[in-house]
Amino acid sequence: MNYIPITEQDEKEMLSLLGLKSIDELFVNVPAKLERELALDAPLSELEVRKKLHELSDKNKPMKYFRGAGSYWHYVPSAVNHIILRGEFFTAYTPYQPEVSQGTLQAIYEFQTLICALTGMDVANASMYDAASAAAEAMLLARSENEKNEVVIANEINPQYVETLKTYANACGFVISNELSERTSCVFIQQPNYHGSIENLHKFVADAHEKGAIVCVIVGEPTSLAIIEPPGNFDVDIVVGDLQCFGNGLNFGGPTGGFMAVKKNLTKRIPGRLCGLTTDTRGNQGFTLTLQAREQHIRREKATSNICTNQALNALISTVYLSLLGKTGLQNVAARNYKNAHALCKKLEAVGFRLLNTAPFYNEFLMQTPVPIETLNAKLQDNGLLGGLEIDKNKWLLCATEMLDEKDIEKFVDIVKSVR
Repeated sequence: MNYIPITEQDEKEMLSLLGLKSIDELFVNVPAKLERELALDAPLSELEVRKKLHELSDKNKPMKYFRGAGSYWHYVPSAVNHIILRGEFFTAYTPYQPEVSQGTLQAIYEFQTLICALTGMDVANASMYDAASAAAEAMLLARSENEKNEVVIANEINPQYVETLKTYANACGFVISNELSERTSCVFIQQPNYHGSIENLHKFVADAHEKGAIVCVIVGEPTSLAIIEPPGNFDVDIVVGDLQCFGNGLNFGGPTGGFMAVKKNLTKRIPGRLCGLTTDTRGNQGFTLTLQAREQHIRREKATSNICTNQALNALISTVYLSLLGKTGLQNVAARNYKNAHALCKKLEAVGFRLLNTAPFYNEFLMQTPVPIETLNAKLQDNGLLGGLEIDKNKWLLCATEMLDEKDIEKFVDIVKSVR
């Protein structure tokens, strides 16, 4: 172990303290049958390693994606990585100290501001792990507010979010119910929903509030917030979502980040970091972590949440992405998503596929297929396209983002038409 910076004298002193004579005596309990020489190849130079990695990467088959279902193929401006890879930003560390770098704190503050602007809510935290765990934290938040234990989960919510909610519910004593009642603590609905449809939240929220329940909206595809009415306009109590679409890329499924925003009256119950804007004793404006008495590192047994870190780097990526695009840029991205999805849908309907969405949809939609989905996806994959997700027999969940163009859509339709 040449990389361990101890001298022979250090080693002797430590062994003496342990009452041992050699390093081998530390591993005396390891069965002899497990002792063997490592058959490692000779080390490679940097040039050889690079060549080997290129050989491996060349085995990848580049594809164009017509699948979403929770992870979406969006363009990430090159400036995003250039900025977040700077030494003063690039760290996985989540700040605890209220006096940490003003630059880091300002980035968190800007993130919170952007999330509030997109969701129409009053307060946002410094980020969560992802949409699924953020939804579970919302369930805990609701119970701390109204002291009820029943939870209602609407239809057409991402199954992964539902499974996470059920896991937390089972461990924390919640009851999952199918009916809204006075015992309901929290009601969950996804916008747009798992099949891409844009839900009408007015009646849903009114019915829940009539029973004294807290309403949580899960936003799985937050680029939609650039062109649809924000959840906050419907008087919802909590909004959670995923940051993957905001510059974080697909990343083989992770890491990503989550967000949570709430009404002002729930500020002291929201989990995780909160960054505030204040002035010091000299009247200078500054940023600081605030309301920290809610958090686990201050009062572990009375904390609002088990969250003791957050996705600071992923949140920064989203902040940079949203700042680079601006309001108009994000609206253009969302408009192109909407346009491409509807163009694809219309062309598929023209060749015998049937749209199953009964409400307006954003960039994702569910189709009834005239032939087995497995056959369609295999043919598409052979031609460099990743087809939609099979939700049920002959029910195909498709997605079209700004990364696709008319030629891609025409190619997709021509291929599925040939299968018939």
